[in-house]
Amino acid sequence: MRALALDVGDARIGLAISDPNGVICLPIEALVRCEESDDLAAVINMAEREGAETIVVGLPLSLDGSHGPAARKMRRFTSALRKSAEIPVESYDERFTTTEAEARLRAAGFEPSRDRAKLDSMAAVIILESFLAARANRMGRINQ
Repeated sequence: MRALALDVGDARIGLAISDPNGVICLPIEALVRCEESDDLAAVINMAEREGAETIVVGLPLSLDGSHGPAARKMRRFTSALRKSAEIPVESYDERFTTTEAEARLRAAGFEPSRDRAKLDSMAAVIILESFLAARANRMGRINQ
């Protein structure tokens, strides 16, 4: 399953795409945020262009797992995306993805604070990797 992941922030939307088998996840250049209707159209256009079969939106839960203001804002965005997209749209916990993305970029020789767009797309990669791993785990249990 080819999936597109989003790490939605106030300034940018980090993007990542999986291969058709849902094994390899690669970052895509982040989108600069505009009006929400333009953002939704850009995400849907990207999903169509990349042949995505599902869209995964990072859900910024609080550390205790509760839905704070950021999560409620993202739930509204996700709901609007579901109404506009012709493919499934799912939310997935994105806690700690930015921290892990910073570590991965530093390990690769990049300075995350200098390229926030690269950081946002790397966070989307981590969201997508986690989502696909959890999905594969669920499927494995179902098929046993």
